[in-house]
Amino acid sequence: MSFRDRVAYDAEAGTYHDGTMRYMFIKPEALMGIALAMPAAQRPAVIDAMAESVRVAGGKSAATYQSAGADEAEKLLAVIRETSGQLGWGKWDIVLESDKLTVTVEGSPFAAGFGASDFPVCGPIRGMLTAVSSMIFGGPVRVTETACASMGAERCVFEAVPE
Repeated sequence: MSFRDRVAYDAEAGTYHDGTMRYMFIKPEALMGIALAMPAAQRPAVIDAMAESVRVAGGKSAATYQSAGADEAEKLLAVIRETSGQLGWGKWDIVLESDKLTVTVEGSPFAAGFGASDFPVCGPIRGMLTAVSSMIFGGPVRVTETACASMGAERCVFEAVPE
């Protein structure tokens, strides 16, 4: 069942839920404006904090998907690919190899919300991929954003490798 089929809106409470997980809508420029409001030297640290926050919270979501039947790597990645697009996180192309996970994202809302940058800004995607690839590879991983639309690339590209 897709995210859009699972999500429930409670008009009286003003909330969206996918099971016990609560969601909300926020404009990308409002979210990324948090980093942009900081002095330039502190912005990479804010992006890293976003990555860590999503690693933790997104990891809980991924664990829920895994326990609901997406227990094999390819099944989990299919749920992540579908859900990321339905959440507005862009179109994800995912390639899993024995020692590497490569994800290409077209239309990253984080790059769009941040604007031009001299460093990669898609920390939330990096955080989610850290959580998911740790589950797939069974241990610590290093996720790197090797190309970012904010830096002039056509699309954002991430690589996850076991440490």
